[in-house]
Amino acid sequence: MATGRWKQWMALATVLAVIVSGCSSGNKSTDPSGGTSESNKVVQLKFWGAVPPENGPQSVVDRWNAEHPNIQVEYVRYLNDDSGNTKLDTALISKHDAPDIFVSYGETHLNRRINAGMAEPLDDLIVKSGFDLEGVIGKDNIIPYHNQTMYLPAIRLLSAVLFNENILKEKSMSLPTDWTLEEFVEVAAQLTTPEHKGTFMGVTSDNLPRFALIGSKPVDSYYKDDGTSNFDSEALRRGLELQKRLFDEKSMVSWSEVIANKMSAQNELLTGKAAMIVGGTHFIRDLKNVKDFPRDFKVVFAPIPQYQKGGNVNYAGFNDFISINKNSAYKEEAMQFIAWYLTEGNEGMVPGGRLPSNKNADMDKIVDLFVGEFGDQIDKPSLAAVLKKEYTFQKQLNSTAFSDLSQILLEETEKYVMGVQSLDKTMEQLKARADQVIAEAK
Repeated sequence: MATGRWKQWMALATVLAVIVSGCSSGNKSTDPSGGTSESNKVVQLKFWGAVPPENGPQSVVDRWNAEHPNIQVEYVRYLNDDSGNTKLDTALISKHDAPDIFVSYGETHLNRRINAGMAEPLDDLIVKSGFDLEGVIGKDNIIPYHNQTMYLPAIRLLSAVLFNENILKEKSMSLPTDWTLEEFVEVAAQLTTPEHKGTFMGVTSDNLPRFALIGSKPVDSYYKDDGTSNFDSEALRRGLELQKRLFDEKSMVSWSEVIANKMSAQNELLTGKAAMIVGGTHFIRDLKNVKDFPRDFKVVFAPIPQYQKGGNVNYAGFNDFISINKNSAYKEEAMQFIAWYLTEGNEGMVPGGRLPSNKNADMDKIVDLFVGEFGDQIDKPSLAAVLKKEYTFQKQLNSTAFSDLSQILLEETEKYVMGVQSLDKTMEQLKARADQVIAEAK
């Protein structure tokens, strides 16, 4: 009798073990790495960026979501202004609806978030994902933070000069291919007529003093090797003189007018008010906007002018810095998306003017995507020549008081070009103020 009961209990235990095992195996499956993952669970990632969804990001995440049903990505747009960046910073430390992946635009915002501990080191995640960092972007194109990789750049911005082709033809002038900042100023004077200015640049971001600094010293242009400011350089003095010549010769509207009227380079070119502008690949989207900017001329492209003849420095560089939130619960999944995005997925961003950071990108295909059906408005050969040119990009390794230095450069430049103070006084003030904020920051 005892033996019979024992057999019944053993049979019941066996049945229960099978049931439990069956339930467990139904909830989990073996993944390729040998571990287990919940087969029915869908990971939801939030991806924050500043590009309007309709200009590429939505098509990118739609494609990813269709191809990766177990990892779904939601794109959330924030505005790349003071309030928008504050909103992102707040969201990164929030416990509700925080981004898993976020994009910083420019080194100042990126460095602030890294220093605040908002970004996850990516080195181990890169290895686990199998992403070929050297083959796709190149390690030398990424600035480490305490020997760690804290971001990956999604795009290359290329500076260029954009011309109204009709005005060039009227003046019987050929498109520059290798020119200096001095020659840029001379061309601006030649193109100036009572009907339009020879040039325009957004002075708070694109100005000749800054270009001269970068062109003469692409790595840490604001700093000397000893860590003090480079604001007493001969290059900066020459850039200031050339900027003032543009205003004095009436080759562009005054500094104060640019600031007061919040004027933009693309508007000045596309409305025929300026013969050439300092811009770049990020203006491609505007060149296609024939609804707001109807025109009867084609835009042609020239390489950015150099501080010295024969130089190949580009004043833009890598941008759209992608990071993973330190507090994300899905860091490996986020890295999978980033690896795909940087290798192939961001092709949907190209028509809006985002040139991929992937050094293996097919430039002929990029040109086709850039231009699309707007061949009558955008000149393909000159655009291709600018895109295919080899460049040395500026690199900012030292960020000590960088935003303060940028503000000082703007303030003192404004005083000089508006005739408030002399060139010698401007150079004196630039050096003294810059060295002071660097010392205070240290």
